[in-house]
This record gives sequence, structure tokens and C-alpha cells, in this order.
Amino acid sequence: MKKLIAASALALACTQPLAAQEAPALVRLPDSLRPYIDGILADHPRNAAGAAAAARARADAEAAGQYLYNPELELDSARVAAKAQDAEAYDTNSIALRMTVDITGKSGLRGSVGTRQAEAAEAETLAARMALAADIVAALNDLRAAGQRLGAATRQSELADRFLSLSERRHKAGELPAMDLNAAQLAAAEAASTRQEAELSAIQTEEALRAACLCEPAAAPPLPADLPPPPKPTEDGIEAVADQHPAVQAARRQVQAARDGIELARAQRVPDPTFRLGGSKEGEEKRVMLGLSIPIPVLNSGSAEVAAAGRALALAEATERQTRLETAAAIRSALRSYQRAVQSVESWQRLGVPSLERQAETLTRLWRAGELSATDFLVQMRETARANTTAIDLRANAWAAYAQLLRNAAPSSAPGATSHE
Repeated sequence: MKKLIAASALALACTQPLAAQEAPALVRLPDSLRPYIDGILADHPRNAAGAAAAARARADAEAAGQYLYNPELELDSARVAAKAQDAEAYDTNSIALRMTVDITGKSGLRGSVGTRQAEAAEAETLAARMALAADIVAALNDLRAAGQRLGAATRQSELADRFLSLSERRHKAGELPAMDLNAAQLAAAEAASTRQEAELSAIQTEEALRAACLCEPAAAPPLPADLPPPPKPTEDGIEAVADQHPAVQAARRQVQAARDGIELARAQRVPDPTFRLGGSKEGEEKRVMLGLSIPIPVLNSGSAEVAAAGRALALAEATERQTRLETAAAIRSALRSYQRAVQSVESWQRLGVPSLERQAETLTRLWRAGELSATDFLVQMRETARANTTAIDLRANAWAAYAQLLRNAAPSSAPGATSHE
């Protein structure tokens, strides 16, 4: 019953909102995204499949911990013919109860191995939940960045078309040489091509978000205007977060399962005795029967199984250490990447790059006044558009780094609270 309750609690933990779960120590989802991602995780098939797999592992553990043997009931009846002429035939009846006894606790050890493996499956489910949340944040970031690039490309194309129209009128009036008109035509064609590429990218990011969340992109909320402040944990804090990562927890449970597996292999070397208690009646004679049988492990002593279990433990310990080191390294890398990306965004914002529209008005006024050639105008416009696109890319890179940090540094329960220790 306790195992059944634990399995039910796991299924609930895998489907409840993130806010209801225990707070982590390094990074958390922005509050504005929590309701949206909570809803996706609650209904997402990937999360449901993980919960089902963990529940199946719990059920397997409960089955493995059941008694190995059931009692056996023997009934026998026969009619014995008379051997001598003056003898009479008689009946023989017997009843016996046979029971094999698990004297080394094999069933308990089997259940312990299964429980550890179920706990590993639960941790893997939580890791998949974290990864799904990070995938959704990354897809939201790609969608917003693609939309902003499309908006910038559209504005650039409209300005290039407007400049081309002015150039054509001035060329007809004899105020603009053919070379400058050709430059304006090439710029308009290039801007139109850039806009078409941005439109395709926007469509692709919409479909990527749809595939990640299995939802309509139109219902997706915007990312917060401000980037979450980058955490600044100590080295011990990073190690502690890595130690609690679901992947590390899963590997650790496998180590514990392997240790229990060695104990199980040793216990299985001890043969289980079978006891027999019964009675019989032959004619008028009654008998009580007691019996004991024990397998003799001469052909297979079980030592090979113990050696194999030892190898399994060595592998599990090596995997756990590798997973822990790789997780800590991934957290450090993601943390540095996010810190650097936020610094880049802040540095760019301090430069105060003018918007494309404002720069276009200034350049058009200078061009009409004859203080700027058409070539210089187009070069300046292209550089301004590139600068505006750089701002979009820097912010997109920062959110991508944040999604990676969320994937690597969120706690074993869910993405949660921030700490700047």
C-alpha cells in the first residue's frame, strides 16, 4: 500500500504546477511565464509519458518485493490391491504441505533494488520536465527574435522602397545620376530578399514552438522585457546545485541499486530449504510425515553472479561521478555564458544606437540637401539596420543562454527560486 501511495504521489508531482513544487536554489522561471509553462507541462504527452514510466517502475519494484514462494498442498489417494489371497484391498490417503523458505531475505533485496531503480526513473522524469521547460523558453525566445527580425527587415524594405521612389523622381528630373539610381534599386532588392528570409524564419520558429509545446503559437506570452539578473553563486553553491540535479540523482540511485544488487547476488548463493509436513493413512495405520530438502549448489555456486554484480557497481559509480562532474561543468559554462550575454546587452544599451526610422529621417534630409551622396546614404542605412539587428541578436543570445542555464541549473523538483549567494 505504501508503495502504491508513493507511485500516486509521483504522478501528482509530475503533473502539478511548477509553483506548487519545492523551490530550487539557483535559477527560476520568470513569473510572467509560469502560468503558461505550468499549463503546458500539465497536459504535455512527454510529461505524461515520464510520469507513466515512473509509475511503472514503482509497480515493478512492488512486484519484485513480493514473496518468492507460495506454499504447496499435496493430496494423494490410491487403492492398494491385496497381495495374498486371504488379504483384503485397502485405501491409502496422504496430505502434505510443502513450503520453501526465503532464509536470506531475497525478496526484500529484490524489492530494494526495484525501489532504487524506480527512484532513478522518477529523477529522470524530473530531468525531462526541466528540459521541456527549457525547450519552451528557448522556442519562445526564437519566436520573439524572429518576429523582431521580421519587423526590422520590413521597416528596412519599406525605407529602401521609399528611397527608390525618391531616387526615380530625382533621376527623371535630372537631379540624380544613373549610378545612384542603380544603387537604390540594388538596395531595394536586397532589402526585399532580407524580408523574405525573415518571413521564412518567422514561420519556422512558429512551427518549432508548436512542436515543442504542442500548442498554438498565438497563445504564447511574450518574454519579459528585462532579462532575469544573472545569479552569482559560489563554487560550493554550484557543486551543491549539480549534486541535486535530477541526472545526478538518477545516477546515484543506480549506484544504490547496484549495491543492493551485490547483496542480492550474495543472498542468492545460499539455497533455500523446502520443508514438508503432512500425514498419511494406509488402511488402519496412520503416519505423520516430516521432510526437508535443500538444493546443493555444486554445478552453479553463484559466484559468477556476485562478480558480475560487482562490475555493475563499478560501472554505476563511474557513471555517477562522470555525470556529476559533467553537470557541474555544464552549470559553470551556462552560468558564464548567461552572465557574459547580459553584460553584452547592457553594454550595447549604453551606446544608445538610434532607431532605423530616426536615422532614415536624418539621412534623407541630408541627402535631399545635397550633403550626402546616394551611396553614402545607403551605406549609413545598411549600418543602422545592422546595428538594430545586432541589438535583437544580443538579447536573443542572452535568452538562449538563460534557457540553457535553466536546463542545467534548475533543481530536482522544477525550475524555481533564485539565490545570489
